[in-house]
Amino acid sequence: MSDRFPHIRHPTTTGRTHLYLVRHGRTASNVGGLLHGWTDVPLDEHGHAQARRIADRFLELPPVDALVSSPLNRALTTATFIGDRIGLAPRIEPDLMEINFGQIEGVSVARLVEEHPEIAARLDDLEDHEAGWPGGDTRRGFHERVYAAFLAIMAEYHDHRVAVVAHGGVIGSFLATIHGVNPNDWARFHVHNCSLTHLEVVQEGTSIHLENDICHLEDLDHAIDPMTSALERSR
Repeated sequence: MSDRFPHIRHPTTTGRTHLYLVRHGRTASNVGGLLHGWTDVPLDEHGHAQARRIADRFLELPPVDALVSSPLNRALTTATFIGDRIGLAPRIEPDLMEINFGQIEGVSVARLVEEHPEIAARLDDLEDHEAGWPGGDTRRGFHERVYAAFLAIMAEYHDHRVAVVAHGGVIGSFLATIHGVNPNDWARFHVHNCSLTHLEVVQEGTSIHLENDICHLEDLDHAIDPMTSALERSR
C-alpha cells in the first residue's frame, strides 16, 4: 500500500473508487515538440502500437466498470483500443480536454520563447496563476476545469473502478493537486504516452499505487519521448 495523500478525498464517507489514468499514445506533435492542446491531432504509428499495449495491460487488471475519455482524437482512439479489449464503450467527458493554447496552438516551445517572450516570462513564474494563452486557457481556469472533471467522475462512479484516458497536462495537473503542490508545477509529473497511473480514493485521502508506469512499453519504447522542457512535458 502506498502513502495516502489527504488533498483529494472521496465525496462520500464510505466510498472507495479506483481511477486508472492513461495518457494517450504518441503523436507527431509529441515528437516535434509542438504545442497542440485542442488541435485534434491523431496518433502516429508508434502511438497506435502503444495504445495496443496499454489495452492488453488492462486484461491484467481487475475489471473496470467504466471507461471515460477526452473527446480529442488521440485520447479517444487510445480509449477505443482499451474499450475493444475489455468490452466497454468510452464515455466522452469534454472537460478532460488538454489545455487550450489558443493563438499559440501548433507553435514550438523554441518559437514561443523567441516570438512571445512576454508570455514565456509569465509562464516561467509558477506563482502567476492568471498567466495564460491568448485566446485559450488561463492556468487557473485549466486547473479548475480538470479538478472539477475528476470530482464529477469520482461522484458518478463512486465505489467503482474507472479508466480515464486523457492528456499529459490533465493528468499532471491532477497529480500535482493530489501531492499538494502548486498545480502550475504539473510538469514535474512527467506523464509518458500510454503510461498507467492507479489511484485509490477514499474519504481519508488518495493512495497512489502506480504512477507513470510503463512496464508494458519497455520493449517498445527505447527512449523517453523528447518532451524535455517544462512546457513540453505539460502537454
